Amino acid sequence: MQSLTDEQLMEFYQSNRDGMGKQALDHLYIRYSKPMFNFFYFTLNNDYSKAQDFVHDLFIRIIQNNHRFNKNQLFKPWIYRIASNLCKNEFRSSSIVQKYHNHIISTSNTCILADETEDLLRICINKLSQELRSLIILRFKMKLTIKEIADIYECPEGTIKSRLFNATKELAKIYKQ
Repeated sequence: MQSLTDEQLMEFYQSNRDGMGKQALDHLYIRYSKPMFNFFYFTLNNDYSKAQDFVHDLFIRIIQNNHRFNKNQLFKPWIYRIASNLCKNEFRSSSIVQKYHNHIISTSNTCILADETEDLLRICINKLSQELRSLIILRFKMKLTIKEIADIYECPEGTIKSRLFNATKELAKIYKQ
C-alpha cells in the first residue's frame, strides 16, 4: 500500500476494496497528519492543542465526505482545501478573532526568543489577514506550488500569484514598521 498514490488510496477507501479501506485511510493519515498539523499549527497562531484537534477534525471530515472526492482530481489540493476551510470557519468566530488579537499582544510583549529575526517575521505574519497568512504559509512554509494553491482556492494561478504578491508586499510593509 505504501507504493500507491494518494488518489489510489482514496479510491481503496471509498470502495473498501478487499476490505482494505481502513488500511488505505491509515496510510493517508500517516502521510498527511504531520503536514496538516504543521499547517494548522502555523495558521492557528502556534496553538499546539488546537492544531492536534484540527487534524482529527480534518480526518473526520474526510471520512464523512469521502464520497465528494473525485478520483480524477488530486488528493493533496482536496485535503488542503478542507483544511483551509476549517481554518476560515475558525476565524469567522468573533471570539476567536478577539483571542487572536490578545495572543498577538501578549506574544509580542513577553517572548524572549533565540532568533529575533525569525520571531519578528512570525509576529509580522500573524498580523496579516487570515487569507494572506494562509497564502504565505501554504507557499513558503508548506512549500506548495502555485498550481496546488490555485487548486485549493479553486481559482486561476494568476490570481494566486497576484494575491501572493500582495501578501508579500503587505508583509514587507508590516516588517518595516
